[in-house]
Formats: sequence, C-alpha cells, structure tokens
Amino acid sequence: MPKFACRCGYVINLSNGISDCELALIPEHRIEYIGEQLESPNQVNIDNFFELIDEVKIAVYKCPSCSRLYLDAEGNGTFTAFIPEQTVEE
Repeated sequence: MPKFACRCGYVINLSNGISDCELALIPEHRIEYIGEQLESPNQVNIDNFFELIDEVKIAVYKCPSCSRLYLDAEGNGTFTAFIPEQTVEE
C-alpha cells in the first residue's frame, strides 16, 4: 500500500485512488494552451487532455496536518519539502 510519511509524522495514504492530498503544479502557459486547444476545431479528447498536463506537471503532496508541500520537481520520485512560514501578528 503506497503511503507517504510527512516530517510531522502524519502518514498520507495514497492507495485509495487519487487522494485529496495529491496535487499537480501546472505552468500557467500550459493551462492557456490547453484552453485554446479546447476551443479550436481540433478539440482535444480526454486522453490528449491528460497527456498535455502530464508532459509538464510537477507532482505535489500536501500534508493535511501541517500543510507542508512536497514537490517532485525533477519527476524522479525525490520530493523536496516546503513548510509554510509562521506569521507573527502584532
């Protein structure tokens, strides 16, 4: 069963289909391009739609406990962690 352990100790279960913790980071220019393709005479089908996304997406996991983001920027299964900054209220 695929699981992803966050540094905070929370374990993200990835074995039940697509989890709410799984995100995709897509460049804005690709979103614009896909939108244009959807309106063109040669509209993309569902397979082409996902291919256009998968070519450029960065896999992201978000921990529901601490909100850390884990990015696989190189696409090789090595994730880099980013933790939200703590804001100080005056």
